[in-house]
Amino acid sequence: MKISSNRQYHTALAKIEAFIEKGFGNLTATETEQLRVISLAVEAYEKEKYPMPVTTTIASILEEYMYENKLNKGQLSQILEVPNSTLSEIINGKRKLNLRIVKKLHQKLNIDGNFLLETA
Repeated sequence: MKISSNRQYHTALAKIEAFIEKGFGNLTATETEQLRVISLAVEAYEKEKYPMPVTTTIASILEEYMYENKLNKGQLSQILEVPNSTLSEIINGKRKLNLRIVKKLHQKLNIDGNFLLETA
């Protein structure tokens, strides 16, 4: 199944809603399969039509992490075990990452190592 218009998209969402209202435990095997197929089609359409913005800089990742975890730069610098001034310079683009900081970002914040190496 491929969704190619907003009308098809909204129809698919209505079908999903109907399955949810029925209750997952009350679906037949055929309905469960239909739900799976429709859900995958909706997901593909949403990825194409409504892509989520991708964070592509270390600074934006760090700022987002601080926001999500309600941290300030001082608290994040303690987590990363780097001086506050070093973290500020990284966020402001005045300092490049070194291997020690890359390791901390990967270990402490679970930032993808390949991404870190590509941007370092």
